[in-house]
Amino acid sequence: MNRRVMITGIGPIGQWGNDKESLMDCLMEQQNLAQPIPESFCKHYEYTSKFYIPFPDVELPDIGRRYKRILADEDKLAIAATTTALEDAELVNAKNAAVILGTGFSGLENSFKSHVAHITPKGEKSINRYNRFIIPMTMPNSIAAWVSILFGFQGESYTVNASCASGTAAIGQAFRKIKNGESDIVISGGVENLQDETGGTMRGFDSLSTLTKAEDGKPMPFSQDRSGFLFCEGAGCVLVLEELQHVKARGGKIYAEILDYQANSDAHNIVQIDENGDQIFNLLSALSNKSKIDYINTHGTGTTLNDKVEAEVIQRIFGHKDSQPIINATKGVTGHSIGASGGIEAAVTALAISTGNIHGNKIPNPIENLNLVQDSIQKDISCAISTSYGFGGHNCGLLMRKFNE
Repeated sequence: MNRRVMITGIGPIGQWGNDKESLMDCLMEQQNLAQPIPESFCKHYEYTSKFYIPFPDVELPDIGRRYKRILADEDKLAIAATTTALEDAELVNAKNAAVILGTGFSGLENSFKSHVAHITPKGEKSINRYNRFIIPMTMPNSIAAWVSILFGFQGESYTVNASCASGTAAIGQAFRKIKNGESDIVISGGVENLQDETGGTMRGFDSLSTLTKAEDGKPMPFSQDRSGFLFCEGAGCVLVLEELQHVKARGGKIYAEILDYQANSDAHNIVQIDENGDQIFNLLSALSNKSKIDYINTHGTGTTLNDKVEAEVIQRIFGHKDSQPIINATKGVTGHSIGASGGIEAAVTALAISTGNIHGNKIPNPIENLNLVQDSIQKDISCAISTSYGFGGHNCGLLMRKFNE
């Protein structure tokens, strides 16, 4: 049974806008989305990182407006991104579709506020009101559940959590589900909501020394001057994955074909990547074993150790920069949206294959012997890889190629 898996719809939402065109414009122009952190963040803590990307404005589609009061912001992201992806795919009557979405965290701000309301002594006025819908608004599965409920998708529905690799892991599971004949359509990708009006969530990352200290807030992935990633409060990207014969029967368009998904674990540290990079080496080797790779959309966080390990692995596998694939790091523009990042980067990789547009990473003092593209370029891409590496040692990667019969 030769079942082939296609990407037929793309629905990204972030500070760049709410469609694939605005995402690619932002990337190709290498816009700086960083904003100074609010004064409210600094009341109780002095941040070493002074910039962030705030949660985007999400226009909830008609299908979800009657439930607006009981939807968490990550649910709204998932619903809006799914609407865009379905419209982009021109897909209707997908009743049997499955839903597999990734996320890193879930409903932290709602939980914090309700906790404050709960512990306020009786008779005293709380600064927050206890939310009686706090349980469904903080369930990690809510993003997949709401998409299933509102769009009437009756296939298997669940949420994947693998920290920063969640979106890629979700797409990988969706790929396997179609490849194995369990579904013809899977709605997949990742969303993230890290909002917290006190800045406590950002403080957690800042205290781990993972955030950028750049004076303009812009991270510098694969620069020798890198200092960390740019904290992004939230974003999302939903993809429509579809079996080839199903696409052809309805006359749908195809962005790229997913050829393979590989995943493994460092089994090393809860927050730190394994310095020897052996499991990442094994992952990239397996993905590139039978294909000539033209382009790699890296994890590329801009953190000191991660970029060092990732660059060394690429050099071990592909040799000198002249023989390496083109390399870039989407987080260098969009910031790091944790569970959403893999979905965004899979979309960017598919769009690079379908359009030839590859965004650059204009940075000072790049790591030597790395084929990092500085200026955005146009180049024909036949085969590409998108990778994600998450806290806890979760390593995931997708192999894609230009569709041909």
